[in-house]
Amino acid sequence: MRSAISAAVIFSLLAPNAVFAFPFGGQISQIVPCYNQAIYSSVGPPRGGPYIWTPSTKTYEFGAPSFAGQWLLGLAGAPYYCLVSIVPVIVWSGIAITMMGSSGGGSYSNLLSSGANQGGRQPSLNDLVTPKPFQPTEPPPSVAPPSTPTTIGHVVISEVFFNVDAAHGSNPADQWVELYNGGTGTVDFSGWALQSGSEFSAIPNGTTLAPGRMMLITASASTASRWSVPAGVGIVSINALIAGGLHITGGELSLRDKNGQGVDAVSWGDNTQAFNPSVPTVPSGYSIARSGLAQDTNASGDWKALSVPTPGR
Repeated sequence: MRSAISAAVIFSLLAPNAVFAFPFGGQISQIVPCYNQAIYSSVGPPRGGPYIWTPSTKTYEFGAPSFAGQWLLGLAGAPYYCLVSIVPVIVWSGIAITMMGSSGGGSYSNLLSSGANQGGRQPSLNDLVTPKPFQPTEPPPSVAPPSTPTTIGHVVISEVFFNVDAAHGSNPADQWVELYNGGTGTVDFSGWALQSGSEFSAIPNGTTLAPGRMMLITASASTASRWSVPAGVGIVSINALIAGGLHITGGELSLRDKNGQGVDAVSWGDNTQAFNPSVPTVPSGYSIARSGLAQDTNASGDWKALSVPTPGR
């Protein structure tokens, strides 16, 4: 009898339960694939929170959640757990999505501004999966080009120098990592850390980074002097090997906030922890860097090899 009760409790925690379903809807601000084939998404207003899509979710329109900025709308209920990392074991909790409609590029936000919620009525799932057909007599909508280039929208790892050449020191003592603040506000890194495997390196408390600026994190104080770092770029020495020392043939590096949540990650060589396929490893003296600072697709295609590294630029 006791084992039957325990099994029922475990099932209620891991399986969506439509009995407790309630409506939710909002825009994804963070999305993370789970090892248990689920997808964790942090959803914003109007009815936001941590929601987890599972393979058993009844999904409409564009399928499972796939990128930050996408709008979700549907029903959710019963806790669910997302296994983010196996080593170390990191588990995030959320509400299981039982039924969901989604947008390919923000059609739910258009619902909010097109009058679908007038008269106090919130948009329903039917509003999303059966959109108003386009009327040929209506003039096509005009889209003005953005006045300023778009940015990633959050802090990212922008360049990693893990295969040190003789002209710039030695491995792993002179490795460095560049961070870029693609958000709109200054970020306080107190409690944040860089992680590789089971090794962590804390970013010193009080370290801040203004929007649109870069910061260099080095293993030793003398590392930056070997490079031409632009004036105004923050240089932070942790006086220890970065996350225990970054591997040359295959490694993974993630940036975690004060709550332990992953903000960004990259993997290279034979390590597919962050990307599969991963970013190809590089020869001595090369770095891997983001191809641009306008998008983050969480894939190796965002990255390229630099024969001449560019710390702080």
